[in-house]
Amino acid sequence: MEVLIPFAKDKNGSLAFVDEVESGLECNCFCISCDMPLSAHKYKTNIRRDHFKHAPKVNSKDKPCEISYKRAIFWLCRNILATNSSIRLPRYIGYPSRDKSDEGVLVTDEKVYEYQSKVTLNPAIESAQNEIAILHTNDFDITLILTLEISTYQFSPTYNQKSAIVVVDVEDFRKYVEGKVNGYRDQVESELLEKLGIKYWHYHPKQEQRFTEFYRSRSQKILFAKKEQAQRQREEQNQLAEESELLYNPVYGFQHNPQYKSKPTRAFREIIDLNPAPKQYETRWFRCGYCTNMWQRSSTDVPYSVTETPCPSCNHLIRIG
Repeated sequence: MEVLIPFAKDKNGSLAFVDEVESGLECNCFCISCDMPLSAHKYKTNIRRDHFKHAPKVNSKDKPCEISYKRAIFWLCRNILATNSSIRLPRYIGYPSRDKSDEGVLVTDEKVYEYQSKVTLNPAIESAQNEIAILHTNDFDITLILTLEISTYQFSPTYNQKSAIVVVDVEDFRKYVEGKVNGYRDQVESELLEKLGIKYWHYHPKQEQRFTEFYRSRSQKILFAKKEQAQRQREEQNQLAEESELLYNPVYGFQHNPQYKSKPTRAFREIIDLNPAPKQYETRWFRCGYCTNMWQRSSTDVPYSVTETPCPSCNHLIRIG
């Protein structure tokens, strides 16, 4: 089945639409896939759409042209990117964790990126659903992944991590390529370069730095909140102490708040110094001054109130205390 080619390239290699050239072979246009001559077919009604077709006898069954709407869309996007120098990209909210359990971090805001006229392009193949274009900016490279199936696209970690990665959903461009409306160059160019809803960030070279700043800022906020909470608690306790009556403690004196123990009063310290408490032991040792015998008794058998005890060896009374 003959493919209705939506656009072609002229003898200078520029993009050419049917309504911009002469009819028939006088259009001097060539196929974007096989570089063979094309003829332009124009219709006055909307029953059939205007299109290009291969010139008679330029293709054979042994070597058919591989043109398709996929190739047409990718070629159109490549041509638009190569003939412009700026593209608008949406804001990027990144998530430090893969399950997006953490708070989102603003990596970059909506911005127009200026890129060099030289664009690195990968040629599309018939079975491919994606096309890659690398835009070279002053800050970093931007890898645009043009895809026709955004729902099934799987991000590959093999891309250069120094390059930003943005996926562009170009499935809607099919309505222009296969439609019956001519002169859609401006619509496609406007959507590809300006429309934000078809572009999705996958990686930004500064996102790790943004995540680090986010965690550092969050830790500082938590620490500051703890300090504020501790300060409020101290203020509440001080206010409660001022409103409560003075309490007298025989050891610590008058206390504004019994929760806080100050030093014992001077009078109580003097009482402790004048009446030191004797040391109490469960086991007591004794030595006889006559026979130099040594023995031990429990404080229950020989309490501290006893002043004398007999020596178990010579039966002399030994004064203790």
